[in-house]
Amino acid sequence: MIDRATVDKILDATQIVDVIGDFVSLRRRGANYLGLCPFHQDKNPSMSVSPTKGIFKCFSCGKSGTALSFLMEHEHLSYPDALKYLAAKYGIEVQEEEESPEQIAQRLKYESLAIVSQYAGEYYQDYLFNSEHGKAIGLAYFKERGFSELTIKKFGLGFSPIGRSTFVDAAKAKSYKEDIIVDAGLAIRRDNGEVVDRFYDRVMFPIHNISGKIIAFGGRTLRTDKSVAKYINSPETELYNKSRSLYGIFFAKSAISKEDKCYLVEGYTDVLSMHQAGIENVVASSGTALTVEQIRLIKRFTNKITIIYDGDEAGIKASLRGIDLILEQGMEVKVVLLPENEDPDSFSKSRFKDQILSYIEANEKDFISYKSDLLLKDSGRDPIRRANVINDVIASIAVIPDAIVRNVYVEEISQMFDLKSESIFTKISSLRDKRKNWNRVQEEYQPIESPQEAVEPVNKNQNQQSAANGLITNGLLAVSEREILYYLLKFGLYTLIFEEDKLYNAQVQEKITVAHYIKSELDEDELEFVNPIYKSIYDLYYSNTSLKVFDNEKERDFAQQRVMRFFMDNNSPTISQSVLKILSAEEDESALTIDKYKDSLVPEEHKLSRSVPKSVLLYKLRITEQHCMQLTKKLGEIRLEGNPQLQITILSQLQQLTKVKNAFSKELSRL
Repeated sequence: MIDRATVDKILDATQIVDVIGDFVSLRRRGANYLGLCPFHQDKNPSMSVSPTKGIFKCFSCGKSGTALSFLMEHEHLSYPDALKYLAAKYGIEVQEEEESPEQIAQRLKYESLAIVSQYAGEYYQDYLFNSEHGKAIGLAYFKERGFSELTIKKFGLGFSPIGRSTFVDAAKAKSYKEDIIVDAGLAIRRDNGEVVDRFYDRVMFPIHNISGKIIAFGGRTLRTDKSVAKYINSPETELYNKSRSLYGIFFAKSAISKEDKCYLVEGYTDVLSMHQAGIENVVASSGTALTVEQIRLIKRFTNKITIIYDGDEAGIKASLRGIDLILEQGMEVKVVLLPENEDPDSFSKSRFKDQILSYIEANEKDFISYKSDLLLKDSGRDPIRRANVINDVIASIAVIPDAIVRNVYVEEISQMFDLKSESIFTKISSLRDKRKNWNRVQEEYQPIESPQEAVEPVNKNQNQQSAANGLITNGLLAVSEREILYYLLKFGLYTLIFEEDKLYNAQVQEKITVAHYIKSELDEDELEFVNPIYKSIYDLYYSNTSLKVFDNEKERDFAQQRVMRFFMDNNSPTISQSVLKILSAEEDESALTIDKYKDSLVPEEHKLSRSVPKSVLLYKLRITEQHCMQLTKKLGEIRLEGNPQLQITILSQLQQLTKVKNAFSKELSRL
């Protein structure tokens, strides 16, 4: 691990314009720099780089981050590798700190799993080529399927022995521990403690990660016995996460980047045959439903996906949901339907590379058009089914993040279905609003657990109203928490100067930083953030940041920049992305009033003594409002139960909280 001091030294030396300028031509515009965004097909410069804030943002595709995250995304580097890249660029020697015993144990286990998986791959391939059983069954099968030895060796194909513990015995003889063999998914521990091979008498397809390491296997039986599963796959392990893996990605990534296109097929042999035909920019989802993580893995290398299907329309319809996920990631999707009774495997074996590519180019269709044609076949002249098809197609368009692309599709389907484009836009707007609200609920509006025992709702309407009230309150709390974090992250080390300090020449009160003020205010009332991500950022801030007052502004600004970089370049993607969203949040210009415009002319740091207490006070008000709502709900329930004494107690509490709420409101009005 790179020690924290070295990380700080690297980030202190890093100049974002220098780093991004190595890959993108930048030109100055005012305080910032502009350039073509490398993360999408950018014809007009839409990426802004701010040297003062140390962040970049593309106003077209929405990509944003720091110099470190730019390197990780653009050069496909891990967090430590990106740090080492910057260290080499600025001539900084990398010091790595000692790991804790837990970290060492975790790393050693991960390495052991990788080593035994690599051994398994070599073992299965050796058995395929050098055993009589392997050659007679496995190798004969692969050659019968038309695969050359070059292809077999390139992808590490193999064969597992027929014995129930042959591999386990061989691995143990090489000093691999039983627990590691089991944890790698290569063996199964039975109830009686016996460890047996997971794969036996099967042709083996190793699954590699993006770095080329074997992380899992797929095993296909060659038996005709219907009681035997045709395919057995490795279970998920510390090495292998099925939803984040694609078969063939290691062998395809360079070609995908070079061709700026990825072909997506279904099975192992589809990938092998297309590679053997000379088409290497192809990966497989291995028969599983496509996931967002798999799509993002492809997006690291290209924004274009062409899905190649065989003639099975039922299978295509089942996969339409996965294609909507691709559209949602802002990618360009096309579909190719192969001739009847053909799949990518057979199609590639019977044609030359140029013939395959020519067929794809001539037959690939835009997904929206293809989906419309496919679903309309079944609707006939039935108006209800036709309306359902139209709504289905509009729902796919609605997930596309690029407004211009959506507009193009709207014009196309308005002509296709003879509809007014305005009605389609209205439907899309409604769908996007619903989706946005749902995502906000999922990410931010976490329910606040009441310490009181749950009470059965009196009726359905009351339950719905309570849920709605809770949703609104929790949403407002999330907004308040985000606002407090904004001031904490951006101005935490600045000193607050209140009006009474100015009046008495700053002699009345001791100087206090924004961070110190926020913590003391929340601690005084024993308040904790509700949103778990925001709470993590808040706790991380105070466990890593000194609250000392800086007399020198340059020292303060330097320390403040270091704090922001610590969070924006945090090793946790959840933390870093959340912080970037908090710091780069922009006000809706359409809602900019004259008063807000005048207010915006005053630098933020000059308004901290008003804006920070106001944010904290608003947070306290919203907490109080929530407790009032909970007590009001409880009071209604108690009245139905007929407990007058408890009613009086709760009513008294409610009156006290109402006084507090009114006091907060009055103070807010003064501010």
